[in-house]
Amino acid sequence: MIRKILKNFRKTGLDPQTADEILKEVFEICGREPNPTPTEVLVSYRNYRQERYALQKHVLDMVLLLFFLLPLLFILPVFSLTPDREAEPGRPVYHIDVNTFLPISRVTAAIDGYNVSVYETDRHTYAIEPARNGNMTVTVTLANSQYVTQNILVDDVDRESPQLISSRQENGRLYLCFSDNDSGIYYEGIYAMDTQGERIEPLSWDAGTGCVEFLCPTSTIHIYILDHTGNQLQLVVSVV
Repeated sequence: MIRKILKNFRKTGLDPQTADEILKEVFEICGREPNPTPTEVLVSYRNYRQERYALQKHVLDMVLLLFFLLPLLFILPVFSLTPDREAEPGRPVYHIDVNTFLPISRVTAAIDGYNVSVYETDRHTYAIEPARNGNMTVTVTLANSQYVTQNILVDDVDRESPQLISSRQENGRLYLCFSDNDSGIYYEGIYAMDTQGERIEPLSWDAGTGCVEFLCPTSTIHIYILDHTGNQLQLVVSVV
């Protein structure tokens, strides 16, 4: 009964004195002893209980939320690490495709302890262009701090300069033959420099035999031979 009166009191907005008089008359009509506790105290206690209940409800909601989110803390990333079959010879490219619905914190790569740059090419897709050979370790870390590591052997990076295999002079011409088994010789980039700083272009080259033709120099010249990955062989040719 008291709860019902207090509920009506809250809805109608009666002042505490009027509510006390109504409550006293109700008790008299029902033949009950008057309520010794003032209505204002009862209302204050009821408000206190409502606030306490609301706090408990919020705490319980947070506990339930953490309970449902708990499995997310242990989700591991799943990713594939594959070489690009269409990459240039001597310049390997590896693609990383991460399969996850969680945010990715970072993707790192290292070869024998040396960091390798990782480029984001699309959402959850990355590319690595290693500049050295060795055992490459790739690590993908999610926002929940869970990570997975994969290892792959990188052995097709061209770090070798072209090699001179033969040379000869004939009819005022200098013939030099080279080989490069990795990325191949960049014949368009071959040139020579004399002691005066003048650039000398080759007369011709044959990619089939690997031979390059120059005019026989009249003084010492420096010949530069490049491959397609930028490795360079420098030869010093002196007039005998």
